[in-house]
Amino acid sequence: MSAPPRVTRDDPPRRRDQPYQRRGVTAIVTSTDGSAMGVAHSDGRVLLLDGRGRETTSLQPAGGAVCVGLVFAADDRVLVGVDRDSVAQGWGVGTGTRQFTLRGHDHGLRAVASGAAGAVVVTGGEGARVLAWDGNNGQLRQVMHAGDFVNALSVSPDGRLVASGGADARVLVWDTASGKPLLTLLGHAGEISAVSFSPDGRLIASAGDDGKVLIWDVAAGRQVLALAGQRSPLRSLAFNVDGSLLAGGAQDGQVLVWDSTTHGVVQDLTGSTTPVNALAFDRLGRNQLLAGNEDSQLLSWALPARGGR
Repeated sequence: MSAPPRVTRDDPPRRRDQPYQRRGVTAIVTSTDGSAMGVAHSDGRVLLLDGRGRETTSLQPAGGAVCVGLVFAADDRVLVGVDRDSVAQGWGVGTGTRQFTLRGHDHGLRAVASGAAGAVVVTGGEGARVLAWDGNNGQLRQVMHAGDFVNALSVSPDGRLVASGGADARVLVWDTASGKPLLTLLGHAGEISAVSFSPDGRLIASAGDDGKVLIWDVAAGRQVLALAGQRSPLRSLAFNVDGSLLAGGAQDGQVLVWDSTTHGVVQDLTGSTTPVNALAFDRLGRNQLLAGNEDSQLLSWALPARGGR
């Protein structure tokens, strides 16, 4: 039996990135079966909604901390949230009661992601370290060292790979089980604010403060596309369930949708005049896109499949 990962103090970051200043809606996540949605706000509220968007449960982070990221875990039975006070918590979706608390970071968190039906949960933030947890019981599985602040995380659908976007403009990819670094993807010229694996795990999309939206081939370990159409840097990215569409939410309130085959913009959505911090597609393939902005608005659009073709 292998020894559990050794938890030491977070690596000191090489430089301090921009302070976390997001307001309003800070996170949105939808369950696989479409029966639940989690929404976090900068005033400390974490809400569980049903499939029709009606509030069912109000959750309370420990100490009134602000939740900045949400994922479903354990086959949608647990909602995991990370907060600005270095703690991650898992709540039972049916009961709203706390199932576990994830402690291992020394500094404020900024990102959480999950994969393999929520069996793998990863967390990261201002301590330059990414931790992988068992999403079913909250046990620490692996420690990965990013070397700088982590602003964004994504886990491949099968749970085998973790991608991070950091303050040092790098996208890093690790093997989840071993914690071994596999790829360092260079192409951004500023902090990375969002990363997302495609549903088939073959591609990673990344967006940064430099205004770029880049697409990376995981197997080849290289950039294959640079998307266009955005007027300002993006804060959020999300693929739809079949990977045919990629949505991005921008600092100026713009929400763009690209076709993954033609790589062109198929929707330029309006409705927000403030930065779009969070995006989520429904998980049932209906192409319902949800967006949360700094006015605490939750916006929704029904998009045609594959850009209407």
